[in-house]
Amino acid sequence: MIKDFVAYLRQEKLSLVRDWIKKFNETTSENYIDSDQLKESTSAAFDAFCDTIENNDFSPMKAYLERMTKDGKFKGISFAETQQAFSNVNYILFPILTKRYHGDNLLTILLRVNRVIDRIIFYLSQYFQESHAQKLKDYTNKLEEEIKQRTIQLEESRNNYQILFEEISDGCFVNQGGRIVFANKAFCEMHGYERQEIIGKECEKLISDDSRRMVMERFYLHLKGTVPFERYIYCRQDRKGQRFPTENRVKLIKYNGKPAVLGLCTDITERMDMEQKIKQKDRLALIGRLSTSIAHEIRNPLSAIKVNTEILLNKLELEGNDLRRLQIAREQAIQLESIVSQMMDFARPISLNYSMSSIDEIIDQAIELVKEKIEKEDVTVVRNLDTNLPNAMIDKEKTVEAVMNLLANALEAFDGTDRRKTIEFRARTKVFHSRNHIELSVIDNGIGINPEDRKNIFEPFFTKGKKDGVGLGLSIVKKIINAHNGKIRVKSEPMKNTSFGLMIPVDITQ
Repeated sequence: MIKDFVAYLRQEKLSLVRDWIKKFNETTSENYIDSDQLKESTSAAFDAFCDTIENNDFSPMKAYLERMTKDGKFKGISFAETQQAFSNVNYILFPILTKRYHGDNLLTILLRVNRVIDRIIFYLSQYFQESHAQKLKDYTNKLEEEIKQRTIQLEESRNNYQILFEEISDGCFVNQGGRIVFANKAFCEMHGYERQEIIGKECEKLISDDSRRMVMERFYLHLKGTVPFERYIYCRQDRKGQRFPTENRVKLIKYNGKPAVLGLCTDITERMDMEQKIKQKDRLALIGRLSTSIAHEIRNPLSAIKVNTEILLNKLELEGNDLRRLQIAREQAIQLESIVSQMMDFARPISLNYSMSSIDEIIDQAIELVKEKIEKEDVTVVRNLDTNLPNAMIDKEKTVEAVMNLLANALEAFDGTDRRKTIEFRARTKVFHSRNHIELSVIDNGIGINPEDRKNIFEPFFTKGKKDGVGLGLSIVKKIINAHNGKIRVKSEPMKNTSFGLMIPVDITQ
């Protein structure tokens, strides 16, 4: 009976391991579904589990656990998650057991399975307790040593610390002779150095090239007493060469009896980003008002042109070039009308009409809207959607519009390529910021996006590389997804592929 059960488990190993990994991902804070390491270790655990069940000998499982703990494979996973991972075996095996066995046979197998799981959890409990105790001991020893050294340093620097605050949130430093002779913790962290590395460092090495001359000139003016106190903005440079906008407030002081400059510097990256966002918002509002005004002025004359062109085409018996010229005029009028509608849509505030909607249906409708061009371009559309996708509380019509715009964008990415054209839809559930989302990705194997253009693709009227339109498609997509409190992720490799991922909240009440 036991051997029959174990033989069945080994026969169904691939599907059972897959189910085990899926259950593990559902009960952990991280998603390891694409981890080759997880697949390998789960497969090994399954083999050890089968051997242990078959022979009623814990040695195979113990050997597996010892190997895993020795290699540090459980690092980054909590005891509760590891315990739950092995407890999940019951959830996977119970339906199989109840279907295949009954009575005493079922009880015998259940007892052996539970006994093995209990021993695994007991072994893991001991491992995690010992690991935690060792970490606590190491941390205590390290902390004691740091406290000892800190006490010595504070005693030696007692006079200096009377005028400076070690724990001030701004970066505090003293520049003497063009070198840093004192720096607090915040200043070190802002520049990415340890304290012992930054003391004695030349000040100009901590300033970006475009700000260096201005800051050093001010420093020497301070030393002369020409400017006793000043506030200015410059760009600091960390050890990786990264630049950050910084506000500096400096004052001439005496340090160890010699002239020096005391400075307080504040990182203003967030402030400047906020100012930039406000400017961007004001600019978009202005663009919206201007677009609406222009669209209103254009729409009526354009409608008259289109209607009269239709009348002339129906009434006049034109042939050859004359007929084609009038047809071109009608086509261009229709295209202009579409552009005017896009401008009106972009300028108009979005009002969402929520309903429970299927992602599958949204993809179907979006494909239908551009079906003619998909067939004309001979593009293969591939779907790779999770089978258990939930419906989402969204505005179906607006979401279809967003997906359709991404499809249109993907179709344009094939211009100038002779490779086999493919657009893939992927969809899966994902927890993002403690909230359930559906991640819907549209992936094409077109020409990709140049790295220097990536930051501008969602800007209105950005048309670089576009053959048609006024560059509002991706701006409208972003506006729609933002209105749903979602996010857009973009990945692209030039001449390889581009992926637009829409993170759509499942439920607006969460």
